[in-house]
Amino acid sequence: MTARHGHDAAPRVPGSLDGVAAVVVTYRRRRLAGNVVRSLLGTEGFDPSHVIVVVNGEGGLDDTDLEDRVFLHRLPANLGPAGAFRHGLIEAFSDPSVEWAYLCEDDVGLFAVPAPRVADVVGRAEAAGRAAGPDEPPIGAVVSYGRLFTARGGHTVNSVPASGGAFGLAPVDVACWGATLVARAVVDAGVLPDTDWFFGYEDFDFFCRLRAAGFSVMVDVAAARAVADQQTSRGRADTLAPHRPVDAEEAWRAYYVARNFVTFARRHGTPSWQAWHLVYSVRRLQLAGGRLERSAYLHGLWDGFRGRLGPNPRYQSRLGELPLPGDDTR
Repeated sequence: MTARHGHDAAPRVPGSLDGVAAVVVTYRRRRLAGNVVRSLLGTEGFDPSHVIVVVNGEGGLDDTDLEDRVFLHRLPANLGPAGAFRHGLIEAFSDPSVEWAYLCEDDVGLFAVPAPRVADVVGRAEAAGRAAGPDEPPIGAVVSYGRLFTARGGHTVNSVPASGGAFGLAPVDVACWGATLVARAVVDAGVLPDTDWFFGYEDFDFFCRLRAAGFSVMVDVAAARAVADQQTSRGRADTLAPHRPVDAEEAWRAYYVARNFVTFARRHGTPSWQAWHLVYSVRRLQLAGGRLERSAYLHGLWDGFRGRLGPNPRYQSRLGELPLPGDDTR
């Protein structure tokens, strides 16, 4: 394991990787996580001491030598993406030289996000901050693909901004974790992923609280346009299917979708959002792939309206990634 905090005394070059730490969260996806880490080191140019891999209870990387090069942070149990990214952010910003944390899901390498790009995005975000007027909120996060709320029921649509624009950035409301830059000021303000959410809308909740704290969420226009076709339901499934189970194959996900949106609507929406959630739920139950998914969804609704959060042992992933021929690294 590489020691961190090796750059504290070095002067920081604005718009470079000097002040950026990468955080990769993984659970049972050794090969996919390994590919993301290799890209961070070989393509983006991160120093291994500034790459933090948070292992969510089980898994790691597919190369023990690679594990030894980076900072491996093993959690005692699966805390979901909410808990893992919280740990990763705290670890990243424990280094006083770090001004940005680059959060990566372990399957983000399957999407056509342009690379290398991190140093360039940091430079553009910092330039936008210097050019901002006194009444403009500081940039709290820059996401690779983002979503906008529609006028009804908390529903969101994928944002595909026009090319160009000021600094190649455009505002969005929320996003999946994907590959996201988070500014130190956000964590200094006390905004961290809420571990109670475990999985499901925990990313949306984080970005809503970030904006409520006075920060903006921006999307990197070039990245959003590059992956636009992969952010449709069909495009996402086609991208992931050869490598990991897609959402429709994991009935357990329905529990958290149904449950956590109730809390999301209470915290960030209006009473009508919960009514629309029930309307949408009828349709989801009609389209469910089988008894297990319908049961999970109904159980999630029941627990959601009772206010239950946290992990439910009955509803968790059993298979992180699909094995390649001859692969025994899972």
